[in-house]
Amino acid sequence: MCEPGIRPIYLSPHLDDAALSCGGLIHQQAQQSMRPLVITCFAGAPDYTALSPFAAEQHHSWGQPSDPIGQRRREDASAMTCLGAEYEHWSYPDCIYRHHATSGELLYASEAAIFGELHHQDQGLIDELVARLRVSFPSAGVRLYSPLTVGHHVDHQLVFQASVQLHQHGYSVQYYEDYPYAQSSTNLSVALSSWAVSPVSRVQMLDGKDLQAKISAIRLYASQLGVLFGDEASMVAKVTSYALTVGGGQGYGERYWQEGHEA
Repeated sequence: MCEPGIRPIYLSPHLDDAALSCGGLIHQQAQQSMRPLVITCFAGAPDYTALSPFAAEQHHSWGQPSDPIGQRRREDASAMTCLGAEYEHWSYPDCIYRHHATSGELLYASEAAIFGELHHQDQGLIDELVARLRVSFPSAGVRLYSPLTVGHHVDHQLVFQASVQLHQHGYSVQYYEDYPYAQSSTNLSVALSSWAVSPVSRVQMLDGKDLQAKISAIRLYASQLGVLFGDEASMVAKVTSYALTVGGGQGYGERYWQEGHEA
């Protein structure tokens, strides 16, 4: 899914999204010496003394670590090493930590808010992401992998919208199915329905080593396993089942989407 000489760059909203959604392909590309790079956009540490009750609940569900973002960064570093990927952690804060620039009001202080519409203040973040990526990576040398926004999480929406703009600037962009939200066919249909022109899909087949590397990487996000899957055994079963479903009876797969007929 990436030509020789073109570097794959994965835009991950959070410290686990790329491994959850694309871990198999990342491992495959690493084995082919393609130097995949995973950029986690919203990996900045907040002021832990100014949390909303909702953010505090999230920390509790992660096991109440003393430095939640520091722990999640370490988990991600281990997962990326497992997959063979290089990585960057950008300092923009997760949506549950973002405040209004003047009033100090929390922008997303509930479960409903983080899966709702973007706050108008966040529109500037899209421009920042676009500008930073254009400066860092020339369009001719990379292929971007970006969330499709299955599940409608606001941070995924921001990265998606930035990627749409980058595509308009000449970047090659593939959109990945945000897992585990993509387990729901309804969620996937809703995400696809927002496109003005129906995108086309491509299934990337994985071998057993790719799938096992993906599962091993996901296992390293210890703070998130309970929240996302309940336990490790459930994670292994669900990830394997989904890969088989996407593979359509031919083996394991991950599905990617693109505008028009981009190669």
